[in-house]
Amino acid sequence: MDYGHTIDEWAEDADDNFCDACEEWTDDDGVGNCKVCGIKFNSIDPFITPSVAKAYSSPAPVVSASGDLYGRSSAYTWGRGGSWWNRGVGAMTSMWGNTSAQSDKKARLLKHKRHLDSLCKVVSPTVKHTLDFATKDSYSNLSKGTIFVDGSLLATNDDKLDIVAGLAIHEKLHLVHTQPLLDWERQYSIDKKLLSHQEVLLHNIGNIIEDEYIESQLAKTHAGFVSYISKVKEHYFEKHGKKMEASDSEFGDILNTLLAIVRYPSALDDERKKKHAKHIRFFARALAPAYRDRSSCLSAIQTVYEYLYQIAKDISDKEVEGSDGATAEAAAKKMKDVIEGWGGEGDDGTALTEEEKARMLDRIHKDLVSKKKYSEGDKLRRTVVGGLGVMPKELADYSKDVSSIDESLAKDIKELEDTEYSEEKWDTAKALGLKQGSKVTWRNQRSDDMATIHYNEACRTMKAAIGQLKRRIQLYGNTNIYTIRNQRRGRLDKRMLHKIPLGRQDLFKNVIIDQDKPLDVCLLVDESGSMGTWKMKKARQTAIALREALKDNDALNLWVFGHTADGYDWGAMGETNMSCYWSPTYQSDSRAMGGMTARCENRDGMAILASAARVSGETPSMGANKLMIIISDGEPSANDYRYSVGVPHVKKVVKHLEGQGWNIIELGISGARESSMKEMFKNYVVIDEMDQLSNTVSKIIRRVIKV
Repeated sequence: MDYGHTIDEWAEDADDNFCDACEEWTDDDGVGNCKVCGIKFNSIDPFITPSVAKAYSSPAPVVSASGDLYGRSSAYTWGRGGSWWNRGVGAMTSMWGNTSAQSDKKARLLKHKRHLDSLCKVVSPTVKHTLDFATKDSYSNLSKGTIFVDGSLLATNDDKLDIVAGLAIHEKLHLVHTQPLLDWERQYSIDKKLLSHQEVLLHNIGNIIEDEYIESQLAKTHAGFVSYISKVKEHYFEKHGKKMEASDSEFGDILNTLLAIVRYPSALDDERKKKHAKHIRFFARALAPAYRDRSSCLSAIQTVYEYLYQIAKDISDKEVEGSDGATAEAAAKKMKDVIEGWGGEGDDGTALTEEEKARMLDRIHKDLVSKKKYSEGDKLRRTVVGGLGVMPKELADYSKDVSSIDESLAKDIKELEDTEYSEEKWDTAKALGLKQGSKVTWRNQRSDDMATIHYNEACRTMKAAIGQLKRRIQLYGNTNIYTIRNQRRGRLDKRMLHKIPLGRQDLFKNVIIDQDKPLDVCLLVDESGSMGTWKMKKARQTAIALREALKDNDALNLWVFGHTADGYDWGAMGETNMSCYWSPTYQSDSRAMGGMTARCENRDGMAILASAARVSGETPSMGANKLMIIISDGEPSANDYRYSVGVPHVKKVVKHLEGQGWNIIELGISGARESSMKEMFKNYVVIDEMDQLSNTVSKIIRRVIKV
């Protein structure tokens, strides 16, 4: 950037003056008046307060060709960014994975919400916050630590994801840095006895300067995130920059000039530079040291506020100008009108004495003067408030331009979030060669009234089977200790000490501890549409019976999963949708198993892989035996995953997991195609009578755990 100019050189000649009366640039007549219309130029006493006087008298700072005071980079942001953060509009989308093709909006927005929340945590892990998408009447709140971002920018695609990320980071920076400003504003207002419109003006000026301060701090701690701030600035100033064009509010125009020089100097066109040259030169002097530290920032805010409030007073005074003479004339006219209203002064004794006239005129004059003073104060308030109304609120405070998402969508996102929804795109190698449909989603299922009814019913129906299974495995996990005596090595057997004189050498014993190896049991239930009502009912009963039988045995760990694909209420084409009903890490809602139901398609190979991966990641027992029981009624059937693709893939998955130590058994419900099962699984059982199901499961478990 070219920094060869001072602010005085950049902001036009000092001799040029703008006349607000005739709206022309003209020369001074030598006594401070416009040569064209004779009206006094709008000016301000540079010595109204010590801080204003100090700023006015300071050297002219050097600026860039665009008028930037601080050597900022792209979009007037601090620092240069760098590495993988600085890759353009698609940087964030690229980092998180492109989800624009998803048909389910709530899942996509939930994913983005989590990543945005993580970004804000990185900005400052110690300053707590909550982040959400804005809905009706929601707004960021510093005292509560709440951050609301504009979810509408992501309504249809991820093109503006970088912008939303920048907004979230900006709001988190306020939580981290802005409280000292609010404390200072409060105390300054008390000390100076500010009126409400003065407090509003102070707060708005403070917010403009503070926005730049917090972003300057980001460059010191997280330089890579600066690129997101650049996207925000570019977006908002391109979208709302035209609102800064000249308006009927003289004071509002000056406020916009302040906003531009602080936040986006290229928004200062030549007309504005010339019209507000004097103000620009002062603002630059006052703001030059603003971002050295917090104290300098607060001093700059005070200086700019005192300067601008004086300008507002001058503008207001000019608009309500009126001399005492004019007031006297008005009093005389009003007195005349009053007398005429009486019918005039007659000779019938109604005529006023000169003393009475003088007294009445004096009272009328005092009343007009009082009203005039009130009018001047009211005009000042309206000047300030009106000027603030001209300043684009979206540029002065990003949170004012946050659009809300639909309440029903927000509710859906919250419900999905409560299930601990997650998703993962598996690469081809991890998916064992599967190229299409390798995305897996998970969520923890919750119970409802119907699920609770089904659960309680299953417990009653399966009571005998639960008791039988529990009895058969209750000894599993016990520790058995065996002592072998009369050994030539081992631990000395105290019982044999009396035989030492006999020259015996078999004086030792060995202690053998026989402890069952822990067992991880995973029950995977096919929840495809073909499972229908009665099939699903029996599968559901089996799952519940298994949980009830194993729940009190610490040596047995149970996972109960369901799977469907390409639909359901949160899925999309090409997804394998996993439901967790029970696991060592999710045991808060056991009756959720009563909600097992037939849903859409089934991509069995991916479901088996995902189940094994989750069990391995959650098992509390390293080196445990692993058993997976799969309940299904048929072969794979999903998008790009019919017989010719699905069956070979399942076979490959089963062989791969068995090589890792898994015992995998499929239970085919009546009507299942046995030929396909035989091709996919080494171990399988076809259940023709559903009453056999629970007993068969019991035998399988006992065979694996050898009890």
